[in-house]
Amino acid sequence: MGSAVDGAVAALNAGCDLVLLCNQSLVDGGQPVDDFLDALAAAEARGAWTPDERSEARRLELLPAAPPLPWDELMVHDAYRHALDRLP
Repeated sequence: MGSAVDGAVAALNAGCDLVLLCNQSLVDGGQPVDDFLDALAAAEARGAWTPDERSEARRLELLPAAPPLPWDELMVHDAYRHALDRLP
C-alpha cells in the first residue's frame, strides 16, 4: 500500500484538480498536514507531478473571492474551530 502522498500524486497525474487530507488538522498540531504538504512539494520538485495551470484556474473558480488564510491562522479561526467542534 502506498502513502497518502503517493495517492495524491497519482490522483493529480490522473487529472484531479485537488486532493484532500482529511481529519488530520488536530493530530499533533497539524503536523501530518505540514508533512503531507512538504512531501507533495518534494514530489513536485523531483518531477513526480507538475501543476496544471488549467486545474489551478478551475480550483480558483470554486473558492471565495477572499484570499485563503495561512494554515497557522486557519487553525485558530473561529469558523474552522466551530466546524471541528461539530465533528463526532
